[in-house]
Amino acid sequence: KTKKHNQTQPNIQRPLIVPHRTRVPVMHSSISLIFVLIPVFIAGAQGQYKQRAPLNNRRHESTIRNIIQPRFTRDDPLKSGNHTSNVAVIVSSSRYWFNYRHVTNALSIYQLLKRGGISDDNIILMLADDIPCNMRNPFRGKIFSRGANAGMGDDLMEGVEIDYSGTDVTVDAFLRVLLGRNLPGEGETNGLHRRSLPKMDENTNVMVLLTGHGGDNFFKFQDGEELMSNDIASVFSQMYAMKRYKEILFISDTCQAFTMADEIKVPNVYSVGSSLKDQNSYASHSDPQVGQSVIDRYSKVIKDLVDDAVTMTSTSKTDTMSSSLDSATVAVMEHFNLHDALVRIPMTHGELGANSKVGHTDSLCSRKMNQVPLSDFFAAPLEERERQMKQRQHAASASLWMNESNFTSSEQEFVVEQECVLPEATMNDSPVKEEIRDGMSVFDLKFIAAAIGLVLFMNTVSRKW
Repeated sequence: KTKKHNQTQPNIQRPLIVPHRTRVPVMHSSISLIFVLIPVFIAGAQGQYKQRAPLNNRRHESTIRNIIQPRFTRDDPLKSGNHTSNVAVIVSSSRYWFNYRHVTNALSIYQLLKRGGISDDNIILMLADDIPCNMRNPFRGKIFSRGANAGMGDDLMEGVEIDYSGTDVTVDAFLRVLLGRNLPGEGETNGLHRRSLPKMDENTNVMVLLTGHGGDNFFKFQDGEELMSNDIASVFSQMYAMKRYKEILFISDTCQAFTMADEIKVPNVYSVGSSLKDQNSYASHSDPQVGQSVIDRYSKVIKDLVDDAVTMTSTSKTDTMSSSLDSATVAVMEHFNLHDALVRIPMTHGELGANSKVGHTDSLCSRKMNQVPLSDFFAAPLEERERQMKQRQHAASASLWMNESNFTSSEQEFVVEQECVLPEATMNDSPVKEEIRDGMSVFDLKFIAAAIGLVLFMNTVSRKW
């Protein structure tokens, strides 16, 4: 019986059981090696990634890759209009420190225009309050739209020329600029407060930007007076009769912004508003070091979109805070159309808020907005850009014979000191500190501590397992 029973049992080969003490150290060493190498690969990836500037908005990556980058290889690029000059009028009409963001709205667009090659002679910048030199500003003489970063953020005041400030920013001054009407003592006369207004004719493309507080069919100037929608319609009608423009891009970034275009009846005026009737235009984010909201959502999306597109399409390192002509920025503007850059993409990811929609119209225009490149209003004409490039080359060659860098820097420092008394430099602003704050390095203490903690955690888990 025993023999028969043994014959019926299957021949089972039991696996060799290795004592726990002999196999755990091998597993521990392999796991430890893996998790020690992971931080090294991450750090190397970060170093490789930092060679290309980080995007301001990661949501833009897929949009730029799918919409903008394919246009660089197309045979049918956007065709520019036949304009011969560009003029921009930028207005920030709000006073007081808590309206910090309205100044950054204006300066963000101003910096894009400068990178597009439009000179200060053709830009009228009107800022109602001197926010950079406000006594509440912890970083005197500077203003930031992406965070102060202990005073080392992207300063929008670099290379800025303000034409109208303080109590000079009025409805009357704004209308006179568009119509080319100087006060006594301004323009070509030798007055005390001389201002030369840009020349405009039937071949001039004009961009008008209003940012501040507003409502249904009105826009406030310093809480003291209002610009009405019929005022806008009237001045555009006069400009049309006087042949002072070829095309106008009118942008309003305020609450109920698009209502400012309700009365416009003249041709070739592209109107864009950051919000519709009964809608608000919201601030983007606040900075704890500044203590205020630093920019509005609509202006931020436009600036971030162009900067991120330059970062992804440029083959060389580009300074997105440059205040002079930048060929990579112009190339992006030539492949962006007005509808994508100012209307469609800002609303794509819901960044403006659930209750804010961008209003736009091109009903009386000879071209549709999706046929007009952004460069028609944000960049100088080709001839002007070529002239600036030649001047830059001549200046570079002349600098080999004349060392003027010291004189230039001292003059710039003198102007800054005259406009705003800056705090004295401290040891915290050393280049070493700036390099460390610029991003995470392999030797960052927090990074190393996190890596060690991860290895110890995995060792503990594997030991119990």
